[in-house]
Amino acid sequence: MLLAGFVFFIQCDSPHFYQEQISTQNNWGKDASVSFDFEVKDTVGKYDFFLLSRNNNEYPYSNLYLFTQLTTPKGETYRDTLQYYLAFQDGEWVGNGNSLKELYLLYRENVSLKDTGIYKLSVWHGMREESLIGIEDISLIVDKK
Repeated sequence: MLLAGFVFFIQCDSPHFYQEQISTQNNWGKDASVSFDFEVKDTVGKYDFFLLSRNNNEYPYSNLYLFTQLTTPKGETYRDTLQYYLAFQDGEWVGNGNSLKELYLLYRENVSLKDTGIYKLSVWHGMREESLIGIEDISLIVDKK
């Protein structure tokens, strides 16, 4: 019960319409999706969607491929394949932080959501590894314009 109150307090204090972080425990399985459910009550505004990636120095690549599936309250699905660069060509990490790099990844912007109800975004990594190390967690951030 105390945890629910704490989560409610954090969500009310957030500058974002929606924000949730899901840990991959530094071992993200190829078939293991991270899923975010968020409710839309107002279809008048537009929304920007960001994924927030946090990686440590064990991450062996300079890029990250992600597969996404957005499901609307009516059951329509929209799939994307995304590629983000987490390091520069010289190997230096992009993003903020020392031992853990945090990087905002634009997913979609100026999106009109035509239906009210619960939307679900599922995210899988699209790398060749069965078990991807170095990605600590993924967050979904939705901002309303």
